[in-house]
Amino acid sequence: MTTHRPRLRLAGVVAASAAVAFFAVVPARPEIDLFLVVSGMATAVPVVLARWWPLPAWLVLVAMVLFAPLVYGPHVDLVRAWGWPWTMGLALGLAYILYVVAETAERRVLVPVAVVTALAAGPHLPDWRDLSLVTVLVAGVLGFGDAVRMRRVAERRRLAERARTVALEERTRIARELHDVVSHHMSALVLRADAVTYRFPDLPPEVRAEFALLHRMARDGLVETRHVLTALRAPDDAAETAPQPGADDVAGMVESFRATGTPITLRTDFAGLPAAVGLSAYRIVQEALSNCARHAPGGAVTIDLVAHQSELLVSIVNTPGVRPASDTDPHRPRHGLVGMAERVRVLDGAFDAGPTDDGGFTVTARLPLRGLEDG
Repeated sequence: MTTHRPRLRLAGVVAASAAVAFFAVVPARPEIDLFLVVSGMATAVPVVLARWWPLPAWLVLVAMVLFAPLVYGPHVDLVRAWGWPWTMGLALGLAYILYVVAETAERRVLVPVAVVTALAAGPHLPDWRDLSLVTVLVAGVLGFGDAVRMRRVAERRRLAERARTVALEERTRIARELHDVVSHHMSALVLRADAVTYRFPDLPPEVRAEFALLHRMARDGLVETRHVLTALRAPDDAAETAPQPGADDVAGMVESFRATGTPITLRTDFAGLPAAVGLSAYRIVQEALSNCARHAPGGAVTIDLVAHQSELLVSIVNTPGVRPASDTDPHRPRHGLVGMAERVRVLDGAFDAGPTDDGGFTVTARLPLRGLEDG
């Protein structure tokens, strides 16, 4: 949405400038007058400047509103032929610039803008009814522009709040999954510590006592972990107690996506990954493949899972789709990338995503391995 807004506004500037020039040279009679041509060109200048500097452009046009009727000279009757002491172009240009000011400036600026504009028009409108009409029109344009601005502000806040909510939901899900991994290892630790005295019956008493202490500490930690899981998990999350997938399960997921007609190349080079890293890698690939299916169906996908000395590189690159996308709404928030980035952030990794030169898309995550060994 933000990609097209500058182009739309620039198109609006061009259209408004053309309207200003046209109505300035054709006020009430068809013949072209040099004075009106120059007036139209002069009025179009602040309209164009409003694209970048709304308030300075407004000041220029307010000055023209105040002084232009004083220099019309022999053309004053021609200008007044349509009912106002300014050319049509000047009036249209002022309306456009007032809208741009209201759309871009803070609300506290609008009252002084309205007052100064009315004061500039007042000396040329001796009838209070005309001045009242101009004031109402100025206030109406400013109110409309402010309403548009506030709607955009509210939309940005809504999207930002939604992104934060998605990040928190993903963070909670990550916490549950990681706690499941920790719970699994602590369960194994409890069993191993409990089995030591049976496997090695000849241990000295002090070693047996040490293992008994380790067994109690591990068991207490497991109980506390389960309490945390109960607090984190919603009532309908019972299905998530199943064993969590890992990087070794990516191949099976890829096969299921290939069955939909998506050509996928999978390259792997890893062994013995920490469970947290393997789980995050699986979820990142899963979300990326889902995005490919929605936005670029039929496009070729290349997946790399390569472990280096200190990190696991997860890379998913897709070419443009060959079939119509199922999700074509350009304004719908894309929260899948937020979730992937949050997973990487939890592990202190690096994440990057964006379009490729050929119209495809790439997702890259670097997940650190050091400090996360399962031991």
